[in-house]
Amino acid sequence: MAQTIKDDRMLIPMISANLGYNHSTGDFADRFGESGQVGAGFMLKFKNNILLGVEGNYLFNDDIRSDDYYKYLSNEDGFITNIYGEVGVTAERLSGFTVFGKVGYVIPVLNPNPNSGIFVSAGAGLMQHKIFISDRYKNIPQLSEEYIKGYDRLSNGLMLNQFVGYMFFAEKAIWNFYAGFEFSQGFTQNRRDWDFIEEKKIEATRLDLLYSFKVGWVISLHRRMATEYYYY
Repeated sequence: MAQTIKDDRMLIPMISANLGYNHSTGDFADRFGESGQVGAGFMLKFKNNILLGVEGNYLFNDDIRSDDYYKYLSNEDGFITNIYGEVGVTAERLSGFTVFGKVGYVIPVLNPNPNSGIFVSAGAGLMQHKIFISDRYKNIPQLSEEYIKGYDRLSNGLMLNQFVGYMFFAEKAIWNFYAGFEFSQGFTQNRRDWDFIEEKKIEATRLDLLYSFKVGWVISLHRRMATEYYYY
C-alpha cells in the first residue's frame, strides 16, 4: 500500500528558515522602533498533525528611541568627543534574540492534502535585547568595552509566544512553507549591575511586546516524502 503527502498524514521531521517584521509595543516600543528578525528552527510533525519544535531568532534594527546615553555623554555643543578632542563617530542599533520551544497543531482545512492547513502554536523560552553601541574608531574612552555595559541596558527574561497562520507541504521536500502572525510577550529585566545614566541598578521589570508577520521556508527531512513507498 502506498503512502503519499497528498493522501496520508505523515511523520515529518523538518528544518526551517524564517524572516519576520516586528511591530513594537509595550516597554519594547519605548526603547526600539519597528524591527526585523531572521531565524531557524527544527520541528517534528506527527501523524496526528501535532508539532513539536525549537526555534531561535535574531532581532535587529537601527531605530533606537532611547538615546539617553548620547545626551549623557555629549558636550555643551551636543557632540561626543574622542581622545583627540574631535567629534567621535558612533552608531547604535538593536541587538537581540529569542529562543524557545513550541507545540502546535495543523488543522487540515483549506488544504490540498491532510498534512497542510491552518497552523497554530504556542511556545515559551528566552528573550534578550540591548542597545548595541559602536565606537567606530575605538577612540572614545567613555565607550570602552567596560563602560558600554553601563549604557547598553542589556535585558532578558521569560518569553511566551503564540502563532496563527498557514502551513503547506508539497510532494517535493523543498517546496514547503508557513506564513502567519506571531505574538510575543517578554517578561524581562535589566541585567547590568549599574546604569550610569540612572546612577543606580535598574530593578524594574519590563513587558516587551512584539506583533510580527512571519514567513518560513521548510525543508522536510523525510527521505520518502517526494515519492511513494510500499509496505506489506
